[in-house]
Amino acid sequence: MSDPYGQNPNQPGQDPYGQGGQPGQPGPGQPGPGQPGQPGHSPYAPPPSANPYGAPQGGGYGPPSGGYPGGYPGGYPGGAESGQPKTDGLSVAALVLSFLCCLAPVGLILGILGLSRTKGGQRKGRGLAIAAIIVGIVMTLASAGVATAVFIFADSIVTPGNAKVGQCVDVEEDGGTVNLLKKDCTEKHDGEIVGVEKVTASNLEDIEQSMAGYCATAIDSDDLAKLSDYLTDIKAVIEDPKNVKKGDTLVCYVEPEEELSEPLL
Repeated sequence: MSDPYGQNPNQPGQDPYGQGGQPGQPGPGQPGPGQPGQPGHSPYAPPPSANPYGAPQGGGYGPPSGGYPGGYPGGYPGGAESGQPKTDGLSVAALVLSFLCCLAPVGLILGILGLSRTKGGQRKGRGLAIAAIIVGIVMTLASAGVATAVFIFADSIVTPGNAKVGQCVDVEEDGGTVNLLKKDCTEKHDGEIVGVEKVTASNLEDIEQSMAGYCATAIDSDDLAKLSDYLTDIKAVIEDPKNVKKGDTLVCYVEPEEELSEPLL
């Protein structure tokens, strides 16, 4: 009877497991002639030198010398710095200062420095530096415009220190306070300064009694003749009419009912 697997255990000299050879020849894993006691190798067992768990020889299960992936020194998480660039504090300060009208130029300068410090991604905050420059420019121009307007307005005000005879003015009254504003005599104007007198110990009492009345003695005689038609329109101002003292300046001016378009003196 034939063996369906090609192996007949009943045939003599046939190894039922396919491991034997001819009779008298040692099979695998059996000591052969002249090799007494030499261990054989089982077809089902790993070689003696192999580690059944695949771990390196010598014992121990520590991480490889290169550490774990991710760059942690020593192979443990949490030991490395993030390495991310920090936000530039100078750019932050520049943006804050650029919004302050008086310090906007400083914010503009710091913004330019911050732009250089954040170049190439070495620090974060480049957008803050750019914003500081833009806001700084706008605020600086606005502050300069306001300062110019204030300077022009202040320069147009007649004060006791800069009042001069023959100066044409516009007269503004606000709550008992009189402001005289410089005006070109060829343009329409409210009045004209006709006398300036310093308060001294000798004229203090007369000025306290009637400032406008004293102006008749403070105006030059030749000028007084030219103002004959405007004598009733003569008025006077001083630093503090309620507290006249030595060193004050009395300013006499003419303010007719109709506007003037030419100088009187």
